[in-house]
Amino acid sequence: MDTELKQQFDEIGVEPSDAVLDKCMELAISYGCMDATEFVEQWMAFSLSHLHGDEPTPENLGEFERKVLQLKKEKVGFKTSTQKTKTYAPAPVADTSSLSTYGLIEDDPMMDDYVSESVTDSSMMHTPKSKKDPSSRSSALKGGVLFSPASYTPQSAKRTPASGTGIGTPSTTTVAGKPGDTVDTFGHPKLLTGTTWQAKVDHALSVSQKLLHQEAPLTLSNLSYMNDLLCDKCDDLEDRLEATGRALVEKKLSAEEVAEISWYPQDGQTLQALHKLYAVGMIHSEDDGPLDAYSSFMAVTDGEECSYLELNFTRLKSASIFPGQVVLAKGFIPKGTTFVVEEMHTERKLTPPSPLRVDRELQFVVAAGPYTHSTDMFYDPLQDLLKYLKDHRPDVLVLVGPFVEASHKLVGEMAETFDSFFEKMIAGIMEVVGAHTTVLMVSSQKDAMTHAIYPTPPPTLRRTYPNLHLLPDPSIVDLDGITVGVTSTDVVDHLLSHEFAVNGGERMHRAINHLFNQGSFYPMYPPADEDMAYDSQLALKYAQLRQLPNILLLPGDQRHFIRLVSDCLVINPGRLADNKGGTFARFLVTPTAPTATGKAASLFNSVACQVQRI
Repeated sequence: MDTELKQQFDEIGVEPSDAVLDKCMELAISYGCMDATEFVEQWMAFSLSHLHGDEPTPENLGEFERKVLQLKKEKVGFKTSTQKTKTYAPAPVADTSSLSTYGLIEDDPMMDDYVSESVTDSSMMHTPKSKKDPSSRSSALKGGVLFSPASYTPQSAKRTPASGTGIGTPSTTTVAGKPGDTVDTFGHPKLLTGTTWQAKVDHALSVSQKLLHQEAPLTLSNLSYMNDLLCDKCDDLEDRLEATGRALVEKKLSAEEVAEISWYPQDGQTLQALHKLYAVGMIHSEDDGPLDAYSSFMAVTDGEECSYLELNFTRLKSASIFPGQVVLAKGFIPKGTTFVVEEMHTERKLTPPSPLRVDRELQFVVAAGPYTHSTDMFYDPLQDLLKYLKDHRPDVLVLVGPFVEASHKLVGEMAETFDSFFEKMIAGIMEVVGAHTTVLMVSSQKDAMTHAIYPTPPPTLRRTYPNLHLLPDPSIVDLDGITVGVTSTDVVDHLLSHEFAVNGGERMHRAINHLFNQGSFYPMYPPADEDMAYDSQLALKYAQLRQLPNILLLPGDQRHFIRLVSDCLVINPGRLADNKGGTFARFLVTPTAPTATGKAASLFNSVACQVQRI
């Protein structure tokens, strides 16, 4: 058992000394707690509540014995002696639901009634368990250790009496289809039918981040936020208006046209003109909410002061605009500050993706959080994904947060820190994945263990893995000649929920083109999510999309999709845990010969992608 104890301590980032292991073995034998997982979780909960998370020593293990193990033994012994029948005896786990087990309540008479009720509860009897009973689940992936966090809530422990670690009621969602069903497909039929979706060669991939500021990616060491002054925000918006506006003009107008056009009234003139004019400005909503035909206005500037034009769309044939978007508008001003829009131009010259430079086939798997259902914290979808990974062994695994969602209704019942649970989750994933697969984990501002700021730095780990790369949100990485962009922020849903569109074309293409033409992973302003802590200074440094990647991953709540836009393959793998049925994406990239004209082959002939049910 000493090996199991050491393994459990390693998973929470603790390296116990021989003396500590000997003391733990002594206590486990003396008090009949021969489950290493349960012993370490009880110690962890005690340490968090009494010792501020200190690591175990022989001295504080003695305190753990006095305040937890002895108290548990006395209460179990007392309750056993008062039973009227000896048909069965309560298993040691029967009392793990007591808060005193974890040292959170040292002595409370009201707990006696609770313990008595839990002992006589039929669900606590030592009887064979049904396969459908969540408490009887065992993981073949990690020696029986599930991803459920330790819980100190009596109601939660009562639902999972076998381990005392599960939180919530297991999800019983019923969806159309079955696990493994393919729900979306892209690519050449020969690639799709000719692959086994398994990596063919063990080969280490080089990973380099491309979204840099002063040659460095966003990390906790160079993070500085909560000093985003209002004047700085205005300067940032003006800089973006000027840079994007100039790109829109270069795309639409010739140099001669630019020289002859009156852009907007200047030099204190009244905003009245019956002749056609062009205006470069930023779209806003009067109430900072979704746009409509009556609440939109445009901010324009002549470099010294800002003016505001109310937009009239009665003559507009087609458009797609959202708050914070920089546009080139053509129209006239009949009176006052009302701008009658006749044309709205939003496209710029894009920097296309670099040609693929792969010399062998690469297999990818992409999944996005949450990784457990909203009713529990058993992480069943994650377990299912790991079973798939164990069988298929892809070259690259991309996991997008959130991993421990701060808004989950049961996250407050965890009897361990968010960081320690995340470390345990990572250890479980890496044990299954092994050293062959390169793992990219993208942070999320919705995670409980990260800084709630956008752009979001990656979390830190005490233990490192050579094939694990923790990435900020958003990120662009180069993987042996393939550039992959990814963000955990649901920017597509934000754009579609706040835009005003008239004959704007297919919805997903519109949203993707908004990102490309605005040159940003999050071009909206203000953010659509009121809880989103958007930092304009960090966004200017770490959220720009100046060149299109080969692959762009945009997970979100919108229905999963695969789109080829401007020779960039854009994938929404869906959510791994979804009440309508979780999904993930897998795709392969294969080297192809150039065309007869010398150009790179179409991505359609180089990539095959599928979205599957988990």
